[in-house]
Amino acid sequence: MNRAADGVVHTRRERELAAGHWLLSASSDMRQSRADWRNKGAAWLQPGMLFGAVVVPEGLVHDALGLDGPDGCARPLAEHLEGGPLFYSPGGFGQQGSYTALVSASIAMSWRTRGSLGHHYRAAILIPSPHVTEPDGDRPWWVVPLDGPGVLCRATPLSALVMAGRRARDRPGGGTYA
Repeated sequence: MNRAADGVVHTRRERELAAGHWLLSASSDMRQSRADWRNKGAAWLQPGMLFGAVVVPEGLVHDALGLDGPDGCARPLAEHLEGGPLFYSPGGFGQQGSYTALVSASIAMSWRTRGSLGHHYRAAILIPSPHVTEPDGDRPWWVVPLDGPGVLCRATPLSALVMAGRRARDRPGGGTYA
């Protein structure tokens, strides 16, 4: 549970529901997107006014954390990104998986950190349901789940993560990211 400043207690489930409604407002067809979340675990949404997205290849994130897969990344990523929401997509970046951080639209549009990409404004992106927090085949899943509507990754810790991965890769004998 999370106690808000006004003394109201919000459960994780309530925050998930609120975040889900907020994300669905980025859909061109909320009913279809809600059905896709329920039936497929993910739906195509369009970042734009509410949020943007930055996509980072899995190898870069794993190099930054010194880990070799997404399964052990949840806790270190949540700490490093200060709870900012991030999901994993197998095969989401060419032939490798990717991590996608939800950021403000202005951050995504101006993103210039080498080794990662600001997702194009208004281009659809496959986003997992807020309830999908475990790997399930080739579908995306939340590694750091949404903590509520409008809670986004900040640019500084995300950029620092990308740069740490690049430094790890550039060390002799280090890194898997190409």
